[in-house]
Amino acid sequence: MDTLEGNILGRMVNASNSTLVVESQGQQFVYKPISGEKPLWDFPEGTLALRERAAFVMSELLGWGLVPETRLMNGPLGVGSVQTWVEADTTTIEVTEPNKIPDGWMRIMSGVDETGHEVTLSHANDKALSQLAVFDAVINNADRKGGHILTDDNGRHYAIDHGVAFHHETKLRTVLWGWIDEEIEPEWIADIQRVRQQLADTELTELLAPIELDALAERMDALIAEPTFPEPNAHWPAVPWPVF
Repeated sequence: MDTLEGNILGRMVNASNSTLVVESQGQQFVYKPISGEKPLWDFPEGTLALRERAAFVMSELLGWGLVPETRLMNGPLGVGSVQTWVEADTTTIEVTEPNKIPDGWMRIMSGVDETGHEVTLSHANDKALSQLAVFDAVINNADRKGGHILTDDNGRHYAIDHGVAFHHETKLRTVLWGWIDEEIEPEWIADIQRVRQQLADTELTELLAPIELDALAERMDALIAEPTFPEPNAHWPAVPWPVF
């Protein structure tokens, strides 16, 4: 296993688990040590970094390039996930007044904020973003917040924070519900089918428990059989909170 050597520039204070920004050889990385992971009631302890790596591996297997390069490395606080820093911003998800939704955007939900004002959650309607929604359905992402979608100056979307993905139970929770029941692009289904056929020979077998790998295969089979964007699970919160 490679070693991450460099200077710790700071800590992301809003992150649930220990998340550090490290500079190494003139480049910045997001380092999440396993030693800084807080235990969760529904995910096995000490596995979040493995899931971060698994999300990158799946993105690369599909050929979609959605997740910045993510490796498992031995850093200043022990083994953890190390993700290449991306210069981008959150521009595809908005919480606005109901009458101020950007033109062409998709309304997801409405509610009342802490001051008692009505607000609406919406997201952009573009093909690249809908591919990310399919990716989340594949990996069973339980925490796709608006702040976990970064868009660079060229309009390319990047997906980050996948520590609570790949659970064997259905836990899809996301802000990207705008395409429910619409048909998924045939070429994306072809990618899913290709990866499904080689799943047992990939690095994912080393990163996920057998029960999680079986559930991943079942989700892929379900999308291949019925290639439409999924609906929320009636027994699980559909949208993460907070949404950013």
